[in-house]
Amino acid sequence: MRVITKALIGAAAALLAGWIAHGPLGQGAAFAARLQAQAQAVVTEAELSDVTVRIARAPLARRAILSGPADDFQREGQGTFPGLNDRIGGLAGIAGLQWVDEPPAGAWPLPLLLETELIVLIAFLAGLGIARWWFRPRREGYL
Repeated sequence: MRVITKALIGAAAALLAGWIAHGPLGQGAAFAARLQAQAQAVVTEAELSDVTVRIARAPLARRAILSGPADDFQREGQGTFPGLNDRIGGLAGIAGLQWVDEPPAGAWPLPLLLETELIVLIAFLAGLGIARWWFRPRREGYL
């Protein structure tokens, strides 16, 4: 079997494992649920009971979508006092946010499945490169 064929089979197996972990095993939905809980905790701490946060689900992405009544000060903050946008946007794992009554700012983040597959593919290729370098055939008489 040629080296290229083996590498393609390995890449396909790695991508399949990433998809299985994300979808059927539910890691993607669990990650989104954790992000949503963290973002809602920030809103609760700000004592804005009418504001709700959800994470984009169709497709599953790391974008927080906020809804409810909040004035500009509560949304943007002022000076050294951060508003909800900065507090929620600063959470680890949030790629962007949008209020339902405002147009989206910037591009939509990648779907979480695509992010997962890109990370899996990069890790596979890095491992393949390290293995190729570490276990390459040595010439006789060379060190």
